[in-house]
Amino acid sequence: MSQKGDAVKAVTRNLHAAIERVREDVSKVEFWADAVTGFTQPVPDYNSGDAKIWLPGEQAKSLTTTGNNQNDTSHNKLNAGAKQSDDSTRS
Repeated sequence: MSQKGDAVKAVTRNLHAAIERVREDVSKVEFWADAVTGFTQPVPDYNSGDAKIWLPGEQAKSLTTTGNNQNDTSHNKLNAGAKQSDDSTRS
C-alpha cells in the first residue's frame, strides 16, 4: 500500500504542477489577447494641421524672426559695450 500511496502523491503533485502551469499560460494568453485587441482597433483619423512638430532649424528661424526687434536692440547694446571696451584696451 505504501507504493500505491507514494504513486498517488506523485500523481497529485504532478497534476497540481500541471494545473499551475496552465494557469500561468492562461494569464499570458489573456495578456497577449488584450495586446492584440489594441491593434485591431482602427487608427484614428490623422489631420496634419493638428500636429505641431518643429525641427530645430525651423524653430530657430521662427524664434529669430518673431523676436528679431527685441534681439537686435539688446544685441546692438552688447556689441556697443564690447566695442567700447576693445577701444579702451587699445588706447
